[in-house]
Amino acid sequence: MTLSIGRGWALEDLFQPARPIAAVVEPPVETSPATAEPAPVSLPAELSAQPVGAPEPSTAPAATPAATLKAPKAPPAAVSVPASPSPTAAADRDQRKAEREAAKADRKAEREAAKAERKAERDAAKADRKAQREAAKAQRKAEREAAKAQRKAEREAAKAERKAQREAAKADRKAQREAAKAQRKAEREAAKAERDAAKADRKAERDAAKGARSHR
Repeated sequence: MTLSIGRGWALEDLFQPARPIAAVVEPPVETSPATAEPAPVSLPAELSAQPVGAPEPSTAPAATPAATLKAPKAPPAAVSVPASPSPTAAADRDQRKAEREAAKADRKAEREAAKAERKAERDAAKADRKAQREAAKAQRKAEREAAKAQRKAEREAAKAERKAQREAAKADRKAQREAAKAQRKAEREAAKAERDAAKADRKAERDAAKGARSHR
């Protein structure tokens, strides 16, 4: 809709009773029922500060300077009122909608990225814990293997020691037997020599006795 001002504003209008200040002129403008809005309204600069359709004051001001009475009338100034939606307004709405959708998509992407980052952190922590468990398991296994090898070495050492002791004892017993055998042989040799000496003594005595008898 468009409001056309038929006449200007003057001081004498303040002393008249309230009356219409503008006539409504409706040009044939096709608007959409869903998006129809008021068309621009043109008002004089003097009346732009007052609401359209407001009643004029019934009393005049107390005093008016003379300069105001002689001032020329200012040309009417147009006041724009939003009209039916234009392509620019539709584009603005579409742009705002696109911005909202983009912001929504950004927030969703940030949530997804944060979710993925938390999942990656959980997976990394899980892998770290698993690696620690595997390392501890491998360490315990190595310790068991080392203890097993140590026990085996100790058993082998004890076995070798017992074998050495047996060999030493066996050699000792053999040496003792050899010594005893040599001692018995020596004793037999000594006894035989002693018997031989006694036999030689007796033979010498017999020979001496025989020689003595032959000299008589």
